[in-house]
Amino acid sequence: MTQTSPDTTTRGQGLPALFEILRRRRTLAMLPLVLVLAATASVALFLPSLWTASATIMVDRQQIPEAFVKSTVTSDVESRLLTLSQEILSRTRLLKIIDQYQLYPGLRRSAPEEEVVERMRRDIRLEFNDGRDRRPKDTKTVAFSVSYTSTRPETAMMVANTLASLYIDENGKLREKQAVGTADFLETQLVEARRTLAQQEQKIVEYKERYIGELPEQRDANLRTLERLQQQLQLVAENLRRAQERRQQITQALAEIDQSAPEVAVPTPANSAAVRLALLRQELFQMQTGYRDTYPDVVQMKEQIRLLEEKVAAEASALPKQTGSQRKPAGRVIPQNGYIQSLMTQLDQATIETKTGAEEIATLNRQIAVYQRRIENAPKRDHELTQLTRDNDTTREMFRSLLAKREEAGIAANLEQQQHGEQFRIMDPAVIPERPAGPNRLRLLLVGLVLAAGASGAAVILAENVDTSYRRVDEVRSRLPVPVLSTIPHIATESDRRRHQRQRRLAAAALAGGLLVIVGCSYAVAHNNHGLVGLLMSDQSATGAKR
Repeated sequence: MTQTSPDTTTRGQGLPALFEILRRRRTLAMLPLVLVLAATASVALFLPSLWTASATIMVDRQQIPEAFVKSTVTSDVESRLLTLSQEILSRTRLLKIIDQYQLYPGLRRSAPEEEVVERMRRDIRLEFNDGRDRRPKDTKTVAFSVSYTSTRPETAMMVANTLASLYIDENGKLREKQAVGTADFLETQLVEARRTLAQQEQKIVEYKERYIGELPEQRDANLRTLERLQQQLQLVAENLRRAQERRQQITQALAEIDQSAPEVAVPTPANSAAVRLALLRQELFQMQTGYRDTYPDVVQMKEQIRLLEEKVAAEASALPKQTGSQRKPAGRVIPQNGYIQSLMTQLDQATIETKTGAEEIATLNRQIAVYQRRIENAPKRDHELTQLTRDNDTTREMFRSLLAKREEAGIAANLEQQQHGEQFRIMDPAVIPERPAGPNRLRLLLVGLVLAAGASGAAVILAENVDTSYRRVDEVRSRLPVPVLSTIPHIATESDRRRHQRQRRLAAAALAGGLLVIVGCSYAVAHNNHGLVGLLMSDQSATGAKR
């Protein structure tokens, strides 16, 4: 028995063995290679081209410096673009654009409106000036682009320009609406504040009218008035005391005269008032001959006569009725002594001064009590008035602030209405694209080539693993423990050659039929399949973004 050496075993491996396998399995390797490559190439060929047109919009800042006019639209461009996109990409707006340009005719016949609208939303792309969909918050957008992808370049251009015009128009309307809305809101708040302020001022006026004299600002005047009344009270009290003393002295003097000269008929308490009344009337008559009725002494004399008349009437009603003989001596009681008459006049004056002083003291005491109550109530009124004025001051300050803000908002609204604020302007309008945006057919072919090579290699490896026959002497010697005595070469007969020719013809026919089937299926799958193109383009965009 002959054993093979290690050198004989290794010669059957490596690149020569690989080339031998590829030579022997060339037909099997070519079949998946051709089929997969044909499928990929036909799909790449039959896929429709998509054209993307883009319009660039510049963000023009406010023309008037903000130091002079501040805009009430304070939202940044990114936030406003999101709001505008929600409005522009709404179902109603997109359906109008679809009807205007007759977009997606095949999809509209077979799918509901929501699916058509969603398809158009996927075809619309909004990018900032740096080409990213999301930007850091600390950057300022100065330009952005609106792009639309369609199967026709002219349609892509027109739709992109229409979308750009919508962004410009809606931005102006949105800014004007926000500015006017702010001005209207401030006007409403100003009217409410004015009404509240008027009510509070009316409450303060009514409070001051109700507690006039007790208000905090009147406390000093009340103190001065109270001090003056107290001084006046002291003076009147002193005059009253003196009048009472003088009256007492005159009364004592008359009593002494009555005791020392009983023959002198001194008037009794019942007729002394009548005697004094007669004397006063005589003096009044004499005074009226030289003075007018408005003279102070005449006025005082009339007041004394009035008081005596009331006293005489009161005494007359109090005395019992007397006979005629009893009333006759009364006529003789009028004293003829001038000194007694003077004393009686002084007594009458002292009596009047006493009564007047007592009344004046009572009046002053009432006035002092009023002013003392006002002074005592001043802290309470101060506290209540402070609460009223505090709310009034707050409302007044708010009213002034609202008034200033309303004026600024009105100017800002005029600024937006006259289009002097921040505006969008088309910097580069969309034009007809010169080359399609997708699909990338070269990339699809490269991917198909890689897949075809992988399928071919997998088929060869699978066939080699399944096939257990020996084709070389070294394989037999390395795997079987029996010696190889001789080898018989392959002998091909005529029938074998005819059989191999038939097999090649059948394989060629099967390959041709398979190619036709694959091409037909690829056409059915790829023809006008915009969704597949969009999917491939999105995958390519995602790959580019990752890179």
